[in-house]
Amino acid sequence: MVQSVVSLLVASCAPAAGTAAPDLPAYPWLYLRDGVPVEAGEPLVELIAAGDVMLGRSVAGEPDPLGAVAPWLASADLALGNLECVVGESGAARPGPYRLRAPLTAVAELRTAGFDLLGLANNHALDYGPEGLAETVARLQAAGITPVGAGPDAAAAMQPVIREVDGVRLAFLAFNMIPDPDDRPGEAGWTRADWDQSQAAAAIAEAGAQAGAVIVSIHWGYEYDLRPDPAQRDAARAMLDAGAALVIGHHPHVVQGTTAGPDSLVAYSLGNLVFDQSQDETRYGLALRALFDTKGLRAVQALPVQAGPRLRLMAPDEAASLLARVQPPPIQSGRSSRVGAFRSGEIDLTGDGVPEQVHLDGGRVVISSPGDETWQSLPEWQVIDLALGDPNDDGRAELLLALWKPNAEGIARSHPFILGYRDGAYRVLWGGSAVADPILGVELADLDADGAQELIVLEQRGAVPAVAAWRWHGWGYTLLWRFPPRP
Repeated sequence: MVQSVVSLLVASCAPAAGTAAPDLPAYPWLYLRDGVPVEAGEPLVELIAAGDVMLGRSVAGEPDPLGAVAPWLASADLALGNLECVVGESGAARPGPYRLRAPLTAVAELRTAGFDLLGLANNHALDYGPEGLAETVARLQAAGITPVGAGPDAAAAMQPVIREVDGVRLAFLAFNMIPDPDDRPGEAGWTRADWDQSQAAAAIAEAGAQAGAVIVSIHWGYEYDLRPDPAQRDAARAMLDAGAALVIGHHPHVVQGTTAGPDSLVAYSLGNLVFDQSQDETRYGLALRALFDTKGLRAVQALPVQAGPRLRLMAPDEAASLLARVQPPPIQSGRSSRVGAFRSGEIDLTGDGVPEQVHLDGGRVVISSPGDETWQSLPEWQVIDLALGDPNDDGRAELLLALWKPNAEGIARSHPFILGYRDGAYRVLWGGSAVADPILGVELADLDADGAQELIVLEQRGAVPAVAAWRWHGWGYTLLWRFPPRP
């Protein structure tokens, strides 16, 4: 019965003949393997991945809300989205103000738009309990759409979906990191794949053994936050380490940035595709056009969308600011004459495009603009080394200082400090506590190619110095490794 109803609805919603896909190659690239442009005629498999799709509430009253994306979604070999609603009539709404259900016509709209796979691992998958999720899965499958990240039990929900196109095998997984206040641990029946780092890493590694590239759809982060939080970055590292090639995030309902590695890309949030939100940044979303070959991820392109109840693809010049914001950021670094301890260098601390000159001499730091000394360190500080870069991963250029300063009793102790330019003045952005092992030297480098710099510290420990690497976690540093380790 479900199959016949869906078939009828799909036929009734077929797109108009002659609708042409837009010129997608005109949009900017976020990732190119080895920086090599894509050549015409390369044997590539095309995936288009979109953000949050919600066809309930006021969207349900819109005629053909996905019609404008059908020409380019359907042109891809595969299209993937995050379905943030239940489709069907089963189950009772759980307590809470936001329970999302779409009418039965949504299935035909999704199929006609060109979706092949839909992630169901999100905080709305169980809005109507296991029964609602089970009916959603059944109706999608009957329409030829494959659910990802849901199953009759937790183990089944963690299983990958494997698709092979022209000899290229792709594995798809989906995880949810957003708990719902009415979650019921241990509940029997259909469920979503909830995030557990060790289980997710194992699932990604197993999927990688079955396919040439693993694509992960993940529900994470804070709503309406334009920057990924430390938990997102940590989870992204774990997925990349396990072998993921493309990580696609959603839940914030706004577009967040991306980071690229040698063979991978993380898009922290694609924002909305179709949703009934209209405040500020929720009106804009991003889709990805990802290309794969037998070696894995070949290229990723950014497709900006005007999100909302009736969405449309934006022209590149119309979305210039959004496209600039989502480009994988270059490492914030400066040039220095460093041989051993820092002596001098330059870096754009004020963000005006003109680098400042930074000098360290006799324990004093001096920052100057061309022809003008603008700042010098406090006289009670004895700065022994510094590094130029982005030590707190906020996208701004700053200085990481290793200094000695007196405590309340007048005893000099070794500290790491971060100095930056904010609100028209140079300020201490973070002052680390005194360290047990005095700091002899510091440097900043992206050790794991995830787009964020780690702090490398040379420590004085007795007669034998040690080297340690630290990662910024949002309000301080976490130790990654130290050699030799403390006894």
